[in-house]
Amino acid sequence: MSFLEDDAAVIGEQADALLGRIMPLLAGQSDEVQAAVIADLAAIWIVGHHKSDCMREELIELHARHVRELVEMYMGDADG
Repeated sequence: MSFLEDDAAVIGEQADALLGRIMPLLAGQSDEVQAAVIADLAAIWIVGHHKSDCMREELIELHARHVRELVEMYMGDADG
């Protein structure tokens, strides 16, 4: 495993652990409330860490692409 793969694995594990803690907070909430919370968190993260307009736009595009890839992955898991 390369350095980047090691980092990705660690980040994935940390994200999964945090997701496990967040999911119960969103469970039972309407789709609209869940979407609003997720959108607010993404916006706060983008604004807080990326100051230039260009960097923000690039990050929004990368984030949308990553979300799309995750949706496809989870849909594949649901099919199998």
